[in-house]
Amino acid sequence: MGTYIDGVYLPRNLGTMQELLDVEAISISRGPVGFTEGHQAEGGAVRITTETPTNRTHVAALAGYGSYNEYRLSVAASGALLKDKIYASIALNHHGRGTLDHNYTLNRGENNIDYSQGRGKLRFTPNERLDITLAFDGTIDNSQNRGYGNLLNPYRYGLYSRVYPKNSYNEAGFTGNVNYIINSHLSVHGTTGIRGYDTKGAYDNFGDYYIRSSQLLSYRDRAYSQDVHLKGDYGRLSFTTGAFFFYEDWLTQRRANNTAGAQTNNASLIRYQPVYAGIDQLTRNWAVYGEAHYRITPTLTATAGLRFNWENHSNSEQLSYLVGTAPYTQGVANNLATLYSAVPGKQAWTASATKSWTQILPKGALTWQATSRLMPYVSISQGSKSGGFDYRAQTPTALGRLQALLPYKPEILTTYEIGAKTKPIPDVLTVNGDFFYNDFQDIQVTTLDPATSLTRRYNAGKGHSVGAELETSAQLTKGWEVNGTASWLFAQLDRFSGTFSQVRLANGQTLNGAARAGGPLPYSPRFQMHAETSYSFAVPHVPGNWRVGADIAYQSSLFTDALTNAQTRLPAQTYVNAIAAWTSANRRWTVSVNGRNLLDHRYPQTLSFVQGAGVPVYYAASFNDPRTIYGSVEFRL
Repeated sequence: MGTYIDGVYLPRNLGTMQELLDVEAISISRGPVGFTEGHQAEGGAVRITTETPTNRTHVAALAGYGSYNEYRLSVAASGALLKDKIYASIALNHHGRGTLDHNYTLNRGENNIDYSQGRGKLRFTPNERLDITLAFDGTIDNSQNRGYGNLLNPYRYGLYSRVYPKNSYNEAGFTGNVNYIINSHLSVHGTTGIRGYDTKGAYDNFGDYYIRSSQLLSYRDRAYSQDVHLKGDYGRLSFTTGAFFFYEDWLTQRRANNTAGAQTNNASLIRYQPVYAGIDQLTRNWAVYGEAHYRITPTLTATAGLRFNWENHSNSEQLSYLVGTAPYTQGVANNLATLYSAVPGKQAWTASATKSWTQILPKGALTWQATSRLMPYVSISQGSKSGGFDYRAQTPTALGRLQALLPYKPEILTTYEIGAKTKPIPDVLTVNGDFFYNDFQDIQVTTLDPATSLTRRYNAGKGHSVGAELETSAQLTKGWEVNGTASWLFAQLDRFSGTFSQVRLANGQTLNGAARAGGPLPYSPRFQMHAETSYSFAVPHVPGNWRVGADIAYQSSLFTDALTNAQTRLPAQTYVNAIAAWTSANRRWTVSVNGRNLLDHRYPQTLSFVQGAGVPVYYAASFNDPRTIYGSVEFRL
């Protein structure tokens, strides 16, 4: 899925968190998307829309405090600088929290939050047809990188790595949105996005005392996007057509510990080959697209869409040793000093490659408003996940250079869906459901080799998924509301484009070293469920409105990678949350208390397993947050 803020696609997961009080709405678009605007995303879109300043003066402030010294301070204000012509808004937020877990090697806490963000907007409406909004935002995130525990240690939640996960992330962005009404039927919309971030951090994703595969990373990302589309509405026919351009320059400076020789927990035998990698990856994407809706009858509507997409990726990399003399290895004693401060020395290899792909992606749908309470639909559409080059090429061997030169192709998804939106009892009960089938070609997977602890991304072959979803909403009484969702999913790799391999562990178990045909796709839980209820009421002789609510979420077990080993299978997970809130009679003040993860379940969210000579060397996991209580006071004017 892609994340979009005011129409601008965010190319990386970094920087997607938005906590500002000017967030107006968050909507989910089912995938594939990319037929009506901007960058495509095969799985759908999370669209974050921020408030547009108007003549109305608006002020909001929030203060909150909770477990582990969590706190949040936020303010937002908007209004007119010149009535009916010029408007402005500003929003500021800081979110902090103490550490959740303890590093027993360094005797320091880890997994905190230190996050600040701001956004300002200027809007101009010189006439009734033209509307221009310029937005500037910035983020400073000094939260520690997630610390990982080692399940082989006595305390599974304890952290033992000798790398302290420092982090320094700075991001700035500009968004320009221009709307122009040509006439009563046509309007044109343009979105310009300019974004960049710089981050430096220390990473140890394996919770390993001997810090094998630990890394010091520096990222610099610069991205530009431009989208222009025309919207038309002629009664029975409505359409959107447009063009999109995207450019990104992603520079990585990576200092990485590579294990040299056999994996072992015998400190006297552990050897490293630390390296420095300078990686520059460029992405260019051009697309033209369109989608039209035609009302065949007053109740039957046909939709057709088409997207032409051209993408170009290049990768340039230099890999150098950090140890000065052959065989460029060292032992445990001095690995941190070399990793942190050694000057890059002899060059192991250089690599430079470029690759382009073209896709023509169609969409078609029929929607029938059978009655005022029933609307069935059927659709078929295609989307793709961009190809590119693996940025993890960090071994000084010929295979490492090949990893930097060998691209992975775009993943092509064809989605078939049939469903219905219903209102069995108007204003009381809504029930929506669907069945879907997804066909994946050149499916992309990222796997960790449990023999070498190296990760790589590649095209695994062909796969499919089939599933069903159900959404319900019921207004049982004036103050009592119940909502629920449930889904069933079967996802499988049908054909593996490679050679399947296994190793036998000392305890007799086998460990897959590659994906296999017939295996489940990663991160595909068979069942998911979420239910929530809230009840609003008034207390006699006490002004204001009260609300209490609770929700429960369940997810069945899943595998974290395509190797489908028992060691990397996340367990089923259940979470329960609750809220109690009071809102003043004039709706300006809201006081709320939230209980999160009330059952205090700490489940692994990621799992990584590496073995040597048939014996586990490390078994890493990160965990969700424990039970927390959080209270806040919010004022809106």
